[in-house]
Amino acid sequence: MFLWKVSGSMESFGRAAAGSAATTKRKLQTCTSTTPPHYCHVLYVDRGVIVLNKPPGLVSQATAPSHDHDALSTTRTQARAAAPIVVDAAISKKNVNRRQVAAPPQSAVFDDVLYELRRRYELSTNPYPVHRLDKGTTGALILARSKVLARELSRQFRTRAIEKTYLALVRGGSKTFPVKEGSIIRSLCFQDGRVRIAGGTGTQAAAEPEPAGSKFAKTEWEVLASSDVAPVSLVRLYPHTGLKHQLRVHMAYVLKVPILGDTLYDHHSVMPTQQQVLASTVLPKNRLFLHSSSISFWRYRREGLHKRFRLTIVAPLPADFVKLCRDLNLRVPEDVVQGGALVDGERLREEEGGPSEHCDLA
Repeated sequence: MFLWKVSGSMESFGRAAAGSAATTKRKLQTCTSTTPPHYCHVLYVDRGVIVLNKPPGLVSQATAPSHDHDALSTTRTQARAAAPIVVDAAISKKNVNRRQVAAPPQSAVFDDVLYELRRRYELSTNPYPVHRLDKGTTGALILARSKVLARELSRQFRTRAIEKTYLALVRGGSKTFPVKEGSIIRSLCFQDGRVRIAGGTGTQAAAEPEPAGSKFAKTEWEVLASSDVAPVSLVRLYPHTGLKHQLRVHMAYVLKVPILGDTLYDHHSVMPTQQQVLASTVLPKNRLFLHSSSISFWRYRREGLHKRFRLTIVAPLPADFVKLCRDLNLRVPEDVVQGGALVDGERLREEEGGPSEHCDLA
């Protein structure tokens, strides 16, 4: 089975996803900050994996075991029961005794997404998450359709065979970057529930001893564009390790260019930048401008001379990300905006139907 719908029509899942196929055409290609968190777009499906374009606000962590439908149902029921009840202001003015239940916790919403994928693709269990994205991060998220593929993908993550790139809008203009690319090699440690740089400052490893429990972390970066109307730049990030909040901490504490919208690690005064940005565009609230742009991993055909191939899925940029770039005169490559799929580095056209119209993927 193969589904390739990155640059054209998309499939959407979740409690709010409804309507005919005609309603899920190109307008659903990107997700925005107003997209319901459970409204996920499927970018790619084959026999073993599903790749989603995760919207902002979705916690990509399941609460129920993939095989346990009863536990999933119980979790969802309990989450909805525990959700606070709010009164619709418009209705209350009319003194009508009607109440509206607020959305359940985000983890329960992700359970719903997994269950809907299970139902839609007739799987025996829910898909298996093999990695996570922060709640505010958008973009490519891989799910395995079986335990076997989950183990294989986890092995690729563990051996760093999976390659990822991110796009971020950061608080710093052209003068902030004396060079346009570089590498950050700084270990991270965890203190009081926060991620910190393990000793010293700068882009290279600290000379002083690192705290116990510190973990090696490396990020390569390059500046794609800098705004001429506000101190904001578009950067591409290549994490060689996948530690929690690695990119956010490396940007904020090492390069001193916090990611736009990152309230956790941005300890600098945001007013000057924010005022300059607001002079040119509307800045969405509670929006972290960090996007998992592409993810590349090994897949295998059951037959043929070249059974192993490198599959890269590029997740289309969210509409609000694109709008902010255009408002700030930041030029973004069109292939990054539109998304796409590549096999061994060769870009596919949608009508090609995938790596091979006749391939049988393991």
